[in-house]
Amino acid sequence: MSQSSATPTSECKATFKRVKLRGKKKLEWAIFKIDTKTSEIVTDKSGGTGGIDALAEALTNLQPRYAIFDHEFKTKDGRMTSKLHFISFTPENSNQLDRVIYAQSMKPFRDSLTGIFPISFSNKNDMLKHFGSKNAEDEDDDEDEDFD
Repeated sequence: MSQSSATPTSECKATFKRVKLRGKKKLEWAIFKIDTKTSEIVTDKSGGTGGIDALAEALTNLQPRYAIFDHEFKTKDGRMTSKLHFISFTPENSNQLDRVIYAQSMKPFRDSLTGIFPISFSNKNDMLKHFGSKNAEDEDDDEDEDFD
């Protein structure tokens, strides 16, 4: 892959629109990857149901990815609303070169999408906790205990 950033394909942009849409053909989330042979950002996986748990399950702990997630939630006054999140997922144990390539292409890709809230995660559990998943694991607080 060259030093310039990867560009999204028209199929990638169409997938984004399906996440942003309302109606029968709507997707709840989509994952995008960089095809290093073509230097293009392509759709990797997508889903219409399952929320953040399904999105996290579809990610790998070894490779960076971008994702779009339509997070539906209740406001403090009880109204249902949603926010469209652009997630940059860069696992701590991913290949250093892959991390650089994804970091280099993130801003141009993110800027080509409208109406999104960007956020980054380096592990699935932090992502699950951020979005309030019941499947998020509690962190061990053993380090804070005194052993007198």
